[in-house]
Amino acid sequence: MDNRNLIDEANGYIRLALPLMSRQNIPITPKNYAVWYRYVSGADGDLSKAIDAMLQKGEEFSEESNEMLYQRFCAEKDENELRKVREDLQQVLHTILKEVTELTGQTQEYEAFASHSVTMLWEDASIQEIKNVVSEIIDKTKSLGRFGKTIRHKLKETAEALEELRKDFEQVKAEVLVDFLTGISNRKAFDNTLNMRIEEAASGDKDLSLLLIDIDNFKRINDEFGHLIGDETLKFVAKKIREMVKGGDFLARFGGEEFAVILPRTHLAGAEAVAENIRSFFAKTSLRAVEAAKNLGVVTVSVGVAYYRPGESSKDFIHRSDQALYLAKNAGKNRVITVSDGKQ
Repeated sequence: MDNRNLIDEANGYIRLALPLMSRQNIPITPKNYAVWYRYVSGADGDLSKAIDAMLQKGEEFSEESNEMLYQRFCAEKDENELRKVREDLQQVLHTILKEVTELTGQTQEYEAFASHSVTMLWEDASIQEIKNVVSEIIDKTKSLGRFGKTIRHKLKETAEALEELRKDFEQVKAEVLVDFLTGISNRKAFDNTLNMRIEEAASGDKDLSLLLIDIDNFKRINDEFGHLIGDETLKFVAKKIREMVKGGDFLARFGGEEFAVILPRTHLAGAEAVAENIRSFFAKTSLRAVEAAKNLGVVTVSVGVAYYRPGESSKDFIHRSDQALYLAKNAGKNRVITVSDGKQ
């Protein structure tokens, strides 16, 4: 199937998916759209069966059920989607080259340019590198429009296809780095950012600190109030921590009920002050689940603090912060502890 047919097929799925979502009162979000696009395309038989069963039973597509469908059938496919977008970009390049060759005879210059662009689209290319490559391809393709009305029309279509692929890539890439529940960055984004900050600290002799934050007694919340209330608690804690850190700091969900805050250009005393500010806020805040009309009481957090040592790996840096968090939990929770060389 050539690129034009692929685009027509995708447009057809869009025209099917959006009205279905509208009839079921499903918000048009990237996650929900991914589910229903996959459904109408028939790409996932298990997903089709699950949605068909819900439709037959007349079940409501609530926020929770929409999230369940996305996590069950789409979330783990994000990396495959990234590869698919990358492959589509490479295929479009070859399509452009073929059309330019047939219609203009301007082969040599464009072939060299396209070959260079394909080389740039390797698996490890960064999002900025891919965006730059696609922008160059679009500019180059548009510049060939002087060869007549026919090729201008064809190249316009191809440039539009590239624009759509660029948007798809940016959307998929962004979702791969976001925690689906809390909306903050996930562990993968944290690892990438921490490595980058460590390089900056090492090269410029800059301060760097790390907080690991754990919700105290989180299992009790799930056991007493249910996992939906537990999820709401995670979202609330993430939201409030995000409000308490400044623009240059980086918040991520580290895993389970743990969060991490990377504090660039922040010495140990400053990091401890941020940690204490976070701890004290939750220690005096009583939570209430509005929809369930239940008081959760005060939900406290424990915080481990570490300051980066020149030359240490990200793994060791995280381990020291985790040591501090472990001591804070064992010392009675609801406290901030800093560890240096394994000692308080």
